[in-house]
Amino acid sequence: RQLIKNLSAMEIKSILKNIICSAAAPTPKVLANEHYVYLIFFIEDNSVHDAENSPFNKVPVDQITSIRFNKYAKYKFGSPNDEILDGYSYNDIGIEPFCFQEILDSNWIENLRELSALEPFHNDDTWDEYQHIIIPMKDSCFEVICKDYTLMSKTCQTMREEVLRLAELV
Repeated sequence: RQLIKNLSAMEIKSILKNIICSAAAPTPKVLANEHYVYLIFFIEDNSVHDAENSPFNKVPVDQITSIRFNKYAKYKFGSPNDEILDGYSYNDIGIEPFCFQEILDSNWIENLRELSALEPFHNDDTWDEYQHIIIPMKDSCFEVICKDYTLMSKTCQTMREEVLRLAELV
């Protein structure tokens, strides 16, 4: 019953509207340590050329960038892909492929809250600080429960260059 209640209360909100993952790009990469998880991905051609407040104004096409998710609790990277997204449980709340979205009143956060209640010295209030971010991409979907996120302001030409740059930060 609790799960049904959470599914009906959930909503989806677009975030980072001026950045779109490339639908034709190679698989994104994930780099993580115990404090941060980075999602490294290709920017959609022309998605940021006209974005007024974007740190990527007038970048050339086929650029690679990253988002750092700070103080994450969990993340998952895998199914569904864009071909089966309409069968995904979040389809009913309007999930869009290749876009950055936040799931409000997330059932995943609620499940983590319930699990942590079983642990000694738990604090239910800390879960109120977390966000459920989801980015459905071409061949996979990235989801993370984190306190906040930072769009990295630098772009790179190759995936290797970006991975090496971020490896110095983690």
